[in-house]
Amino acid sequence: MAPPNPLPPSSPQTQSLLQAPTPTTAEAEAARKSLATPPPTIAAAWASVKAGDFLSVHQAPCSRDGFLTGIGSGAAVGALRFVLGSGVPKAANWAVGAGVLGAVLQYEYCQASRRREREKMKRVVEVYDRKQGEMRRLEEERRRARQQEKEKEEEEERIRQSKRWWKVW
Repeated sequence: MAPPNPLPPSSPQTQSLLQAPTPTTAEAEAARKSLATPPPTIAAAWASVKAGDFLSVHQAPCSRDGFLTGIGSGAAVGALRFVLGSGVPKAANWAVGAGVLGAVLQYEYCQASRRREREKMKRVVEVYDRKQGEMRRLEEERRRARQQEKEKEEEEERIRQSKRWWKVW
């Protein structure tokens, strides 16, 4: 038995649903794919991590700066908390927290600096390419002007050669 239709057949909502455009084949295929791919899970993420990833984390850009800043800030905050009278566990907790925070902040700052530098380099390359294009265009114009002047001189020389200073009769 089919469930009852909550909308009567002549309601405006039913009519708008019936008049909705039919999706194209590409849209239908994309919708099928989005439904077919399973949602990401923690188990899938954990399975994608390899042991070699931990061995090469220090080679990632900005990670060295982040680690060193985190170590320094963690040691400083932990030592300061210990000297100011906190117990060892509490000082250690502060040290770990400050170390992680310092490392993350330094890493993000370094990444932002790299993005800014990449954008600057992109602009420099664009300006350089534009200047090179202008220089090529000017050189081409100069070459064309020299070529035209050379042709003009050759034409004048040919005309001069055809007009002799003496005549037979």
